[in-house]
Amino acid sequence: MSRPVMTRGEIAANAGRELVLTTALIFTVVTIVRWLGGPGSPLAIGTPAVLFAVAGALVAVLIAGLMYSPLGRRSGGHMHAGVSLFIWLNGGLPGVAVLPYIAAQLIGSVAGAGLARLVWGSAVTQVGYAAVQPEPGLGAVGLVLAEAIPLLVIFTVVTPFLATPGRRRWIPVVIGVGVGLTIALLAGVSGASLSPARQLGPALLSGQTAYLWIYLLVPAAAPPLVALTRRAVRTSA
Repeated sequence: MSRPVMTRGEIAANAGRELVLTTALIFTVVTIVRWLGGPGSPLAIGTPAVLFAVAGALVAVLIAGLMYSPLGRRSGGHMHAGVSLFIWLNGGLPGVAVLPYIAAQLIGSVAGAGLARLVWGSAVTQVGYAAVQPEPGLGAVGLVLAEAIPLLVIFTVVTPFLATPGRRRWIPVVIGVGVGLTIALLAGVSGASLSPARQLGPALLSGQTAYLWIYLLVPAAAPPLVALTRRAVRTSA
């Protein structure tokens, strides 16, 4: 990928797009949990395995849809600190844009959770703003592995799609399907956050900050680790 050049105005505009996209992402995720998992909801799914499968499918479509949206096409539709770092290391984002992108994503996380509270009221507090938690007994090491391994796999699969514009258009589908499958399989174990923005706003507003450092740092580190590994392999070849 050839590294694009962005003016300060373009960086600010794209950061604004990331803020809007991430706000929409978190608002919709909280809404999904509010209706499918909330007590007293007419749409509540009582069987955890079915709930996670349905939620995973909806989130897969949501992620791909936001990435394919006009705003997503303009900014890249990252909505994820690790994705921004991954794209930067692969030459698709100027270094000066990385911090504005990440800041916008984290602000959008809090804004999305707050917007869900405004729209749905106390029903959101009953599901903890959709903040995720690991199952009892998993521990910090288990949670690190459960968050890191799926992301390492997803972005290893994504990497070959960076080669040409024709392949790159499928990246939203690959990421969406990967995240959706992880939610279906691991939400009951690790929470399957997989994103700093996914957890930050819900955790802060609900007060469920246990293991927040893992949910922030591991997803931010896993995708760039794939990019750095790719670079090291290509250098040594």
